[in-house]
Amino acid sequence: MNKKIILGALVVLGGFITLTAFGGKTLEQQKQEIAAEITAQLDEFRAQKQEECTMRINEEAQRRYTEYVASLPAPTTAKPGSGVKTKPRTKPTVKDPLPQTKPAEQPTNRDRGDAVDPANNRERGDAVAPTNNRQRGDAVKKKEGGK
Repeated sequence: MNKKIILGALVVLGGFITLTAFGGKTLEQQKQEIAAEITAQLDEFRAQKQEECTMRINEEAQRRYTEYVASLPAPTTAKPGSGVKTKPRTKPTVKDPLPQTKPAEQPTNRDRGDAVDPANNRERGDAVAPTNNRQRGDAVKKKEGGK
């Protein structure tokens, strides 16, 4: 009987530890926490590597710039009285832009002075004024059917 009580106590103790070990969280909650932790660590690692890469690029750029400056010929500075004359620098002349002119307008028929205005043309006595809209009196409508 002692063995049964001890064995029962061990089973109850094991069950209690198993149920309380994860804080009462479900499997889905545990997976979400693990995924969030992994994402945070990956973001931190990515930021660290980007910073290292930026530092290496800056160091290489500085090294190349230093090499380029060293490869340039040394500027000659003439001391007064050394006999070497330097040409004084002049400012570049700034040219004014060409003036913008409007293109000549093409004359239209109504703008030409030699064109005849049909509204004021009264040279022909048989001409009909353009404002008079009258119908032809000699037109005859035929009432015959077609063939």
